[in-house]
Amino acid sequence: MEPQHTQKTSKNSSNSTPQKPPHKKSFFKKVLFVIPDVRLPRVKLNFPAWRTPGVNIGLPTLKGKRSFNLRIPSIKGLRVVGGVWKVGTFGLAVGLVVMTIAIFSAVQGLQAAPIWPEPALYEASYVQPDKSVKVGQDWSQFLNDQTPADVRKLQTMTLQLNMSGARAGDITISNLDIGKASGLSDAIQLIGASGKWLECDEIIISNVVATALSLENSEIYELVLTNNIADGLSVSPTLDNAVLDIVVQSDRGTVKVPAVSNGDYDRIIISTITASSQCRTLTLSNIKAFGAGINIDYVKAGKLTIQSSVIGSGSGINSADFVITATTKIQSLSSTGNVERPVKIQ
Repeated sequence: MEPQHTQKTSKNSSNSTPQKPPHKKSFFKKVLFVIPDVRLPRVKLNFPAWRTPGVNIGLPTLKGKRSFNLRIPSIKGLRVVGGVWKVGTFGLAVGLVVMTIAIFSAVQGLQAAPIWPEPALYEASYVQPDKSVKVGQDWSQFLNDQTPADVRKLQTMTLQLNMSGARAGDITISNLDIGKASGLSDAIQLIGASGKWLECDEIIISNVVATALSLENSEIYELVLTNNIADGLSVSPTLDNAVLDIVVQSDRGTVKVPAVSNGDYDRIIISTITASSQCRTLTLSNIKAFGAGINIDYVKAGKLTIQSSVIGSGSGINSADFVITATTKIQSLSSTGNVERPVKIQ
């Protein structure tokens, strides 16, 4: 029997199957940890599609109508229940609510402008001829956080009329209780500046009670003092033939200043410090002031009458509280029934 030969398979035979190289582990798997394979599920997002319906609008022509297509954008898949009219009404309501909230937010914190004669600053020069002083400026806009509390309180209770070149008719202030216990220099001021006068046909001060009265730097054609009581009188005006008789009679084109009565003020100021101004008759009557007096400065008048008033701070008759200085020029003086008496206004 012939021996059976077994054919050896060569390692380099072309029919041999190549062996894969050994799989190398990743650095993270070998060193740190094993991360399993994760397959995320497929996610499908559906976005609304725009759809533009056609709208036919007829336009008139000579022989009928001609239409054209108007495309109005819409969103496919977006549905608002209720129909066009309900949706439109809802949108209008939302718009009104938003607008109301906006307006309400805008007016929050706003304060109505003061109306004459509330305590405030009023500019007569802003008023048109033959119209009345009406709207003022609140004192709060002139103050800040550093304003002392006592100054803030005094200022906010002040009635001030800036004439600033205006021509006014009659100005009447009467039946008032005014003043402040402390921190007040003048309860009533009629003030101007050099070359800037308050020119009135007549000024009447009647039945006034105050701690002091001072008349300075003024020109009065006729000065009348009658039946006054004062804690010291000092009347020494200068006679001057050059003083003019101021006449203001026509009411045409004047600014109307409504009468002030029964108000609540710390002080009252009528100022012409920016420009000379005119009035027909200025009347201060039945006014009771405490804590301060009356200061009249840079005034020209055809006639000034001070009558039936009580003036005094309790300093004694040797320290006059009723004073008309030599800087006041006059054409004539009538003084009757005036009495010095120790008086202290509280």
